Amino acid sequence: EIGPVLSEGYPPLTPELSDFINGHKRVLYVAFGTRFYTTIENNNKILQSFVEAINNKIIDGVVWALVETSKDNFSPTLSLTDGTQVQTLPILNNEHPHIHITKFAPQFAVLNHTNTKLFFSHGGAGSTHESLYTGTPMLVLPFGGDQMGNAQKLKKSAGIALLLNKHALDVNDILSKIDFLLNDEHIKKNSKRMKYLARINSNRKYKAADLIEYMLYSSGLDEYLDDDFLKEWIPAESRMGFIKANNLDVYGVLLIIIFTLIGIAFKLIKYITNSSSDGKKSKQE
Repeated sequence: EIGPVLSEGYPPLTPELSDFINGHKRVLYVAFGTRFYTTIENNNKILQSFVEAINNKIIDGVVWALVETSKDNFSPTLSLTDGTQVQTLPILNNEHPHIHITKFAPQFAVLNHTNTKLFFSHGGAGSTHESLYTGTPMLVLPFGGDQMGNAQKLKKSAGIALLLNKHALDVNDILSKIDFLLNDEHIKKNSKRMKYLARINSNRKYKAADLIEYMLYSSGLDEYLDDDFLKEWIPAESRMGFIKANNLDVYGVLLIIIFTLIGIAFKLIKYITNSSSDGKKSKQE
C-alpha cells in the first residue's frame, strides 16, 4: 500500500498566522476548500459555534481559511444560546481577538503546528491526507463528490473523525462533537496511530518509483524475458501451492493431534468408568 502521497515541500506560516497560533493553545483550523458554498443560515451556525466554543472554553482560537468573507454571506447579528447578540462584521474584519479569518492559509503548516488540535473540513482528498499525516482529528462537513466517502472512512475505518449533515446543522451538535473530538482518548490514540501509518506509507512512494525504474532498466537488458524476471518481487505465498500458502498442512497436523488427544482422553475416561463399575459389582457379590 502506498500513500498518502504528499508534496516534498510546503509554504511556512505567515508571520501573522504564526503569532496568532503561537498565542493560542487549543486552535481549531477551519477550511472547506476553494469551492465552498453554503446557505447564509449554515454560515451563521458555523460562525456562532466558533464564538460559543470559545466562550465555553472548549477551544481558545479559530483560524478560518475563508475565500469569500463578504458580509452578505452572514446575518448582521448572531443570537447566542445565552441570549447575547453578537455583531458579525467585526468578526469578519478580524476584530475578534480569538478568531482569525484569512483568504489563504498554508494548510499543512497550520495542521502541523502543535497548537492546532482539530481540523473542521469538507473532507476533500488533499485535506484528508494532510490531516492523517499530521495526526489531526477532523470534524467533517461534506458538500459533495468524494467527500462523503472520505468522511465515512475517516470515521469508521480510521476512527479520527465525526460527521455533520449540511441539511441539518445544529450549533449544539457542532459544539458537542468538537468537545468530543478534543477529549476522547480513543480519538487521540487513533490519530497518533494513523499519523505514523500515513508517514510510513507516504515514504513508500519512493519504492513505487524505484520499482518502475527497475522494470524499465531490466527490460532493456534482455528483449526476451522469462518467468523469473520478477521473481524477487513475487511474494513467497504466490510461489507455493494452495495448501502450503494457506498453512493447511500445519492446520491438518494440529487437527490430527487434537482429535488423537480427545480420543485418548475419551478411552481413558471409559476405562476408568468401566473399572469403577466392575469394582462395585465384585463387592456386591
